[in-house]
Amino acid sequence: MQLRDNGLRFSPITVALHWAVAVLLLAIFALQAMIGQAIGDVQQMGKLQNLLGLMLFLVSIYRFWARVTAYHPLPVGTPNPIEVIISRSVAVSLALAMVLLPIAVWASRSAAGEVMGLPGGLSIPTVLPANPDLKAIVDVLFSIGASAFLAGLALHMFGALKNHFLLKNNTLKRMLGKHVEL
Repeated sequence: MQLRDNGLRFSPITVALHWAVAVLLLAIFALQAMIGQAIGDVQQMGKLQNLLGLMLFLVSIYRFWARVTAYHPLPVGTPNPIEVIISRSVAVSLALAMVLLPIAVWASRSAAGEVMGLPGGLSIPTVLPANPDLKAIVDVLFSIGASAFLAGLALHMFGALKNHFLLKNNTLKRMLGKHVEL
């Protein structure tokens, strides 16, 4: 079994983790929407959201390392070189954001004096002293990073949809783990 990406295809690990991150992000966003609407036990949903964020962070550390240390497969078809540069830059930026944004949430909650509770009575300890000024700074940095992340995610999804529906190439099949000809 291929354990690392190479110039021809993504490894099954990369494909599985790509979709795991997508599912984790959707779950975190859904929980945030439910917490915002106060649907259900907000405290338990917050703990579950913290757990999913921790899982996302741990998976993302590996994904970022794998992304910058392995060969990235060649694009399918005959893409514009500028589009290749943009798509690879967006992919690396998204991988880095998935490491940095959970750290920013942790720092923000620490600066607010909140311990991040997890299901089962566990918690993630604070890393910063409680300080409202520091929290305001971290929140601004998080807001900027989250906005850039969402823009990159939209660009990533646009590229995927463009490849699948407009160019009708096999890029999406490759990201579903299938072998495709370049």
